[in-house]
Amino acid sequence: MQSYIDDFREAIRAAIPIHLRIVNFFFLILPFSLVTGPFLPDLFLSIVAFYFLVISLKDKIFDYYKNYAVYAFFVFYFWIIFSGLLSNHPYQSLIDYNGPIFYIRYLFFVLGIAYLLKKTPKLIKIFCIHLLCLLIFVVIDGYLMWLTGTNILGFQSPSARVTGIFNDEEILGHFLSHTTPLAFALSVYIFGIKPKKIILYMSLLVVSETLIFISNDRAGFLKIFQFTLLLIFLSNHFKLFRVISFILSLLIISFIIQISKESKERYSDTLNQVSSTKIPFMPWTPNHEEHFKITIEMFKKSPITGQGPQAFRIYCDTPEYIQGCTNHPHNYYFQTIGELGVVGLILLSIAIIYVTQKLFRQFYNLWVKKNINSPYLSDHLVALFSLAFVLLWPLIPHQSFYNNWLNAYYFLPFGFIYYFLFLESEDSKSNIKL
Repeated sequence: MQSYIDDFREAIRAAIPIHLRIVNFFFLILPFSLVTGPFLPDLFLSIVAFYFLVISLKDKIFDYYKNYAVYAFFVFYFWIIFSGLLSNHPYQSLIDYNGPIFYIRYLFFVLGIAYLLKKTPKLIKIFCIHLLCLLIFVVIDGYLMWLTGTNILGFQSPSARVTGIFNDEEILGHFLSHTTPLAFALSVYIFGIKPKKIILYMSLLVVSETLIFISNDRAGFLKIFQFTLLLIFLSNHFKLFRVISFILSLLIISFIIQISKESKERYSDTLNQVSSTKIPFMPWTPNHEEHFKITIEMFKKSPITGQGPQAFRIYCDTPEYIQGCTNHPHNYYFQTIGELGVVGLILLSIAIIYVTQKLFRQFYNLWVKKNINSPYLSDHLVALFSLAFVLLWPLIPHQSFYNNWLNAYYFLPFGFIYYFLFLESEDSKSNIKL
């Protein structure tokens, strides 16, 4: 505990400019803001992003921008603006609702994270501890609601699903499926891979993925399952431990299905829904397929530029498509092809292609070349890239591509990836290339 206090004081009160200390503080409390709703996470994210933009221009720190991934993001952002300006509803596309006109802030947020970590490396440890504390609280709170019907703050779920600290928002499983892998990756980097530590990491995964199942979040459970498979096949030290812990999770979940009527019904309902889709056993429902049809119609009418960002909720609100109407089509790739056209889809696909080739090279190095003692990626990067792959995986339901609360923690792992790959050592700083 004293070590944590000393590290926190050093990060906030070290011999660094006051403005950097303030931004460090906002970054460190960002994890706790994630359970408060969209306003505070987006505010802290924007502060980090704006700070980096200003400091990079003021001090002429342009090396951070010299990266093909950064170039691709800029092109993608300008395509969003271009498509929005050409749409029939430019205000609704670019400014209203989630405001895609400000989407560029996520790039500056990623670069800002890398800059803060470079200036104050102990931020990683403090941020990791904060994220672990948040996860422990959220997990305990979720199990309490499941067992008693109310959480620590007296919230009661409005449905059969466990919502925990999120009250009437059914996003507990979704939240855990993204933040648990990030906490795992940072813990591996900070605390190492000794056997006792590995047992703690696996315990965190077991209790989290079990709670994700209890929360009845099907997409969240599929995401943590994907993360588990990638960790088993690609990690350098966790294969056996992860297999054992995942088997333990499945045994616990099997027991819960037997004793919990809600979980059993939700599980049966999931099997019925995914087996009734046009392509059987895809991880979505017939309602999702109705959404996808609308985006295809949008694409046909404007295949190059699409109908404009956020146009789905406008386009589908007609008598012809009202059955499939919602704010977004629940899939990034269908949303992008309908709203930004084929060019937008190609630009978005660059991200999943890059992450996939990184994981494939790890697989090739580990299983074909068998370079066990010389891994292509260290375990914390395997976990981070596995999380990135899960976030970008196309065959799964997603939330809105422009949702500011979701993007507050969607872009977090990319900030750490950028730092670990390109800025962690002084040698790499002079040649930041993808």
